Amino acid sequence: MERIGEIVATSSNSLTAVSFTLHQPPALGSLVKVEEGRRTVYGVVSFGTTTGLDPGRRVVRRSTEEVFDAAIYAEHPQLEKTLRTEFAALLVGYCGPDGRVHQHLPPQPPPLHYSVCTCEADEVVRFSQQRLYFRLLLAAVGELPPEQLLAAHIRETTSARGDDQEWLAAAAREVAALLKGDYDRLMSLLQTIEPER
Repeated sequence: MERIGEIVATSSNSLTAVSFTLHQPPALGSLVKVEEGRRTVYGVVSFGTTTGLDPGRRVVRRSTEEVFDAAIYAEHPQLEKTLRTEFAALLVGYCGPDGRVHQHLPPQPPPLHYSVCTCEADEVVRFSQQRLYFRLLLAAVGELPPEQLLAAHIRETTSARGDDQEWLAAAAREVAALLKGDYDRLMSLLQTIEPER
């Protein structure tokens, strides 16, 4: 388990965290967790951004013909202290003291300033055995179209499950059932989870 961020905003259905590493939010669609005593809350990374610390000031261009890309950070080391990378996660379930995984919103959101951690592959496998939480992702209102967020999650989960094609096929069937009345959204999602040949 790797700590990747600290919660700076939380609500009944989402959290926002500051990443410990600039420019490196967790992968879009990946499963993350917050451990709080005997309860673990799970979320799916739904957005990432890097901005200045002062929301009232716009970030200015620093490059020249000689200094650009990574060299900008060597030339201006203070940037590491004046920028921050944040990510958001939609809450999709929790595991209580009884050890059972529940795939719906937790009774309370996780507390401010708690750590957000990565989920190991075995935990991703355990959480994704059922796919009831797909409905939460498709109903999400946020920065991205919900079907693209769910597609990113399916790709990340398939990878974490060792390229499990059987799980991918079951996920595609679940999505087809959920979006049976919306052909365009369904096809958009299915085309983006199709394995590359």
